[in-house]
Amino acid sequence: MFSFAIYRRTYHPAIPAPYIIALIELDEGPRLVSNIEDCPFDQVAVGLRVQVRFDSVQGFLLPRFVPLGRRSSV
Repeated sequence: MFSFAIYRRTYHPAIPAPYIIALIELDEGPRLVSNIEDCPFDQVAVGLRVQVRFDSVQGFLLPRFVPLGRRSSV
């Protein structure tokens, strides 16, 4: 993980606060913005290794990330 922010205010009713938004740096080089899930806020840190998990939301698969080693689901 390259950078992150913890949002403590709800900006959209579909995404209740608090939640983590991160700039994920892929091993291949590109960076993308996504959520970090299943991770206590006090364990989130720059450099945290994460893996993708695809969540189905209203018929769309969205890439979200969990700490490396956590179970990934489709």
